[in-house]
Amino acid sequence: MRGQFFTPATVAEVLLRDARRDLEQLSLPILAPGAVLDPACGDGAFLTAALAAGWASTPARLHGLDIDAEVASGPPGASIQVADGLLSAASLSGRYAAAVGNPPYGGRGVRDLSRPQLQLLGSMFESWRLDREGCARPFVAADLSRLVRFPIASLFVELFVRAVRPGGVACVLLPESLFCNRREASLRAWLLRHARLVSVTSLPADTFARTGTRARTAFVVLAVRHRPLRRASEAQAGASVLLRRYGEGSVQSVTLGSLQEAQRWDPLYHDPRWQQQIGRCTLPLEPLGSFVETLCYGAIKVGQRPAAASRGGSLYVTQRSVRDWGVDLGACPRIESQAPFDTPRYRLQPGDLVVPRCGRGTLGRNRLTRFDGAAEPAVVDCFTDRLSLRGLSSAWVLGALRSPLGWDQIRRTFNGVGTPNLSFAEIRELAVPVPSVAVQQQAESLWADVAARQRPFSDLSDLVSSACGLELPPGH
Repeated sequence: MRGQFFTPATVAEVLLRDARRDLEQLSLPILAPGAVLDPACGDGAFLTAALAAGWASTPARLHGLDIDAEVASGPPGASIQVADGLLSAASLSGRYAAAVGNPPYGGRGVRDLSRPQLQLLGSMFESWRLDREGCARPFVAADLSRLVRFPIASLFVELFVRAVRPGGVACVLLPESLFCNRREASLRAWLLRHARLVSVTSLPADTFARTGTRARTAFVVLAVRHRPLRRASEAQAGASVLLRRYGEGSVQSVTLGSLQEAQRWDPLYHDPRWQQQIGRCTLPLEPLGSFVETLCYGAIKVGQRPAAASRGGSLYVTQRSVRDWGVDLGACPRIESQAPFDTPRYRLQPGDLVVPRCGRGTLGRNRLTRFDGAAEPAVVDCFTDRLSLRGLSSAWVLGALRSPLGWDQIRRTFNGVGTPNLSFAEIRELAVPVPSVAVQQQAESLWADVAARQRPFSDLSDLVSSACGLELPPGH
């Protein structure tokens, strides 16, 4: 598996046409049509689109590489070569007016390369050995084990930028995670050192549905600097960056400083609609982290699952056991009460919140609940978070997170290539309203009725909306 998901031709055409408009809107110079590279060209969709959008004057100015001889192609007259774009980086450097394309995201990555080939990549590429300012640490051969695990898409985006001559443009379709995960912040810093961020376009999750994935992606346009900055913090904070959602006519202009402050470049995160509920809330707001006592997910043991128990043991709380009214104990498998899967840290206590940490059918539908106790120990699995709170009613917090105020924040924040996810840091940063003790007690009473299946969960989230001075959802 090479992590290949080919871009529909119409999508590639729209993205490159919009990229030219973005450069014009920001009054950035556009090089005269020159040589255009796609170092992972696949079926040639981006090369064809580059010709149609005027990035190249003739097919002869198009150059594509792909490691897969069965798919490598392009417009008639283009130069198509079966080769590994990463290993060809030295010969491509600084040769092109533009580099466009959709590199592989996963698959085997660089795991099949020989030791000498890995050393070559390790010395040529910086993206896998960066500090917070996007500056490369010295190459150390002993660190190659990290390179083997490094996301191949991150190596390719460096290749796209390095292949372009000063003043040229790199246009790359990348996993959404590269734009929003904090572990990718150093790579974003490297990009700012070497290029001006022009625009980012988020694509719908069904863009690649025909090729068998619902990967969340975004398209970035970068104008390569004539000279790299010494550090990312030197990038002009007031520079305009254009954000859009594919298929929508409106374009949002924000400053680079606002993107950097949020530590995210993904357009969906910066959509002002997500702030409407918080802006109208009349109660004071505090980060959820101010009330977190324990936040963890269950044990992960590579290649090992917990031993099943026919009776006794511990209940294993998975995403499948999460219900509006609490944890469905009858849906929890039984496991042997032994480490690492059953340890005190993973054991739920009455009042803990159970937070599915990923998945479209659970986190993606805001299926959070509360655990109210069991006759035997209950532990969370590795896809489910245990959230223990202090100083604020967990029933109130549950209602807040599942109200429009909380759900907007969760939808705004979660991210992932194929599976939405929330990091611990992102969970702690969610804003929760803080009501009076009397309102918290009312929330606890309401939850007792919900847990007894005497009232719908919506009554609890409606209490939150009402106490916050927000309009109730239609029909309530």
